[in-house]
Amino acid sequence: MESVTTGGGELAGSGVRSPLTPGTKVDVRNRYQGTWVRGFEVAEATADGYRIRRLSDGSILGDLFSRDDVRRERKRQGLWWH
Repeated sequence: MESVTTGGGELAGSGVRSPLTPGTKVDVRNRYQGTWVRGFEVAEATADGYRIRRLSDGSILGDLFSRDDVRRERKRQGLWWH
């Protein structure tokens, strides 16, 4: 039986997160406010976390992000202008 993943990278019903692969568009948790920020992708997946690329200019951010601070990009819903 194949594993099914939810939008956040977690295996449905298991509570275990599936790894995100390079090129996956993601939201990153703002370390100061705790909110999620759009406009990034996974540049590299390592045993300790993710290296993140900013889509606006292609820059790879210097910090390594923990798995808890990165989630699959979520589409905005419910507002007519999104």
